Amino acid sequence: MFQNMTWVEIPGGPVMLEKGGYLSQPAVFEVAPFAIAKYPVTNAQYAGFVEAGGYTNRAWWLDDGWKRREREVWAEPRYWRDRDWNAPDHPVVGVSWYEALAFCRWLGEAITLPTEQQWQRAAQGDDGREYPWGNEAPNKALCNWNRDIDETTPVTQYPDGASPYGVMDMCGNVWEWCRTGWDSGTATPDGDEGRILRGGSWSSDSLLSLQAANRSGGDPNTRLAPGYRNHVTVGFRCVRL
Repeated sequence: MFQNMTWVEIPGGPVMLEKGGYLSQPAVFEVAPFAIAKYPVTNAQYAGFVEAGGYTNRAWWLDDGWKRREREVWAEPRYWRDRDWNAPDHPVVGVSWYEALAFCRWLGEAITLPTEQQWQRAAQGDDGREYPWGNEAPNKALCNWNRDIDETTPVTQYPDGASPYGVMDMCGNVWEWCRTGWDSGTATPDGDEGRILRGGSWSSDSLLSLQAANRSGGDPNTRLAPGYRNHVTVGFRCVRL
């Protein structure tokens, strides 16, 4: 039940994380081999979860996420019926961390959200590059960023912006939820701790937010990126362990 996902095998190796959150100074982590989805989860893929009763089946949800789903009466992503944001090949947006993780759990026991170490490893590789494609500053041919109009783009649109391993859309288009807790650094999927967001989005106008090593945190209940002007900047991708 992998919803037509294409997986990219990522070799093990080190990543250096910048300070912030649980890190008071930069730190190096060793990452074991894993596979990551080549693209962010699209509306077409997420539709399988919605249509299969993903929002009514308690089995896929963490306790805190299920309580929030019931309280807020979530039945689909926030902008699911808005045709400006629901094109089949665009990334799904307006999903909380709990919704993203529920989708992964629905896919299978070996599927989950990436840790931030896995995410950075897939985006940066071994050479410490600033952006997934290298050290060249972002432009409109490499990723979806700093848009004059509010707009996501197809996840296949920027092949020249791929990471060293061929992973797409890791810069711009949508911020991506990671499993890692902002305060604890653990990847345990319990509680309501803030979670790591990576990669920047179509609305990002800062080069820093697009860098492969940039780290940010967000409330797992929210369906937007804190500090941003709208609610349609956050999506996710999956890893297979």
